[in-house]
Order: sequence, then C-alpha cells, then structure tokens
Amino acid sequence: MIQDEFKRRILDIIRADGRIVGCVDYGSSSEGRGDEWSDLDFGLFIRDVDLASFEHDWKLWAAQFGKLLLAYVGGVGHPWVVYDTGGLPLRVDFAFHPESTLEQVLTWPNSPVSVAAMVCLDRTDGRLSALVSQIVGQSLAPTDLATTFEQVCGDFWYYLVRTQTKLERGQDWAARHDFNFIVVGNLLALLRIEAGALSRWRSSSPAVEIEKVISAQRLVQLNQCIPSGTADDIRLAMFQAALLGNEICIHISQERGYKWPAELAQKVLAQLISP
Repeated sequence: MIQDEFKRRILDIIRADGRIVGCVDYGSSSEGRGDEWSDLDFGLFIRDVDLASFEHDWKLWAAQFGKLLLAYVGGVGHPWVVYDTGGLPLRVDFAFHPESTLEQVLTWPNSPVSVAAMVCLDRTDGRLSALVSQIVGQSLAPTDLATTFEQVCGDFWYYLVRTQTKLERGQDWAARHDFNFIVVGNLLALLRIEAGALSRWRSSSPAVEIEKVISAQRLVQLNQCIPSGTADDIRLAMFQAALLGNEICIHISQERGYKWPAELAQKVLAQLISP
C-alpha cells in the first residue's frame, strides 16, 4: 500500500533527526484497523529546547516526504498535510509535543494492539514505551454509561427544540446545520447505546459503520431522517428523528432503568409536523 511506502520514508527521516526523541503512530494502523484509504497519524515528541524552531519551520520539514498539495494547521490545532501520490492524495496528520509532556499519552483515546505497533521511535530511555504499554488494548467505551446517556439524550432533545426555533425564525440553513450535525449526531449516539456498540466510543464518530451495528429496522427509520431542500422537509425529518429518538430512549430506559426527559419528548413531538 502507498501508506506503507510513505510511512517508511517518513520514519527514516524522523529517526535521523536528533531533535525528535519520540514518535508514535496514534492512528488506525496501530490499532490494526488500517486499510488502503486510511491516513497516517504521527505524534512527535520534540526536545523542549527545539520545539519552537521545529514548529516554525514545520512545512519545510514536511516537504521532505513528498509533493505537498496542502499543508496547514487544521481546526483540531495541529498540522494536517496532503501529499500527491499519483492516485488518491494521501492525508498525513502530524502532532508536535514537547518531550516534557510524555505523560499525556495516558489520556489519549488510543488502544494500540501492542507497544511496537504504536511506538516508532523511543529515545527517552524507555519512558515513552512504558507509558504506551499502559494503554495497549485499553477500553474506549464510556466509563459511566448512565452519565453518558444523560448527556447524549439531553443534547438530542435540547437541540431538537433549538432547531425548531431556528425554523420559526426562517433560519432554514441554520436549522439544517444544527439538525444534520448536532441532532442527528446525537441520534446516532443513542442508536449506539441501544445497540451496545460502545467499544470505540471515545475515539470515533458515532456515524462510523453505524450501518453494521444497528438493526435493519432501525436503519430504515434512520434513513427517514434525511431532509431535502425545504423547511417542511426539515420539519418532517425532525419529526421522524423525534419519533426514532423517543423509541430509543424508551427502550434504553426500560432496559437499563435510566431516567430521561419523556415529558419534553412528548411536547416536542406534538409541535412537529406529523406525516
């Protein structure tokens, strides 16, 4: 795979750079999930004294590995790069950290299959490898499912109400944005809780492989929550989402004994358009 060739090229240069004391693969490949469409993710630990200058010239550094089609600091706060590979451009994410913050590895939502799969370079007298050993195979499921359900359920119903207020103001695009990205996002999370598909909760979007983890019936219901162009279409999609969310919340509550805002749900449903 082109990723393997690029990874070797990048690691050869990283290992020859004395400013870099540690390198970890914090992406899907270290967890055994990489495929031909995956990006590459490298976390570099730089000597504290060298970090500022390294970050200042990072684009020149990144240009060593191939033809840059894009190089910028993304909204996540660290460099994102796209290389020309002759086919589908390859995305590579870099994250630069001072050596003095090695311990932050313990807070990362990663679950590598082994230390060797994640640690590509360790010049820290084994400290980096020892830290990574503590997160090998760690669970990425919610630590407190009741609290997680309360938050996801609350966001789902809260944002349904907020989205409706935007529709009432005639702010159709704002309503469409909130519905598609926030309401549906929380609906997907509710579906995962109902299905017990929680193993990668801390590290993946709830949309990833949702088709594989929910029932065929739920997928049919979810597909009815896709709005088209008009405000009425958005209202209808919101109604379908509210119906589905209501069913899921009832099911989870009955199965697990969790409390949820059932009275609010009925009021929301009463306000939305019924088909």
